Amino acid sequence: MIKVCPSCSNIDVDVLEKKYGTENVDVSCIGECGMNENQSFGYVFGKWVIQDNEESFLSEVQSRVQSEPVS
Repeated sequence: MIKVCPSCSNIDVDVLEKKYGTENVDVSCIGECGMNENQSFGYVFGKWVIQDNEESFLSEVQSRVQSEPVS
């Protein structure tokens, strides 16, 4: 459901896993290292999401989860 890189996504992985469960968060390389240094990004339901900061990213994740519930 949510895929982020622990090194470059600029997301607190612990926050994601606590909120959505470890089974719904894939923490691995997404091939974007160095491409978006000052932004927060990852994949949500297979779609690329990039925001200016972690707060905006988490808000976008929540919005997408509400429209497509976690399995």
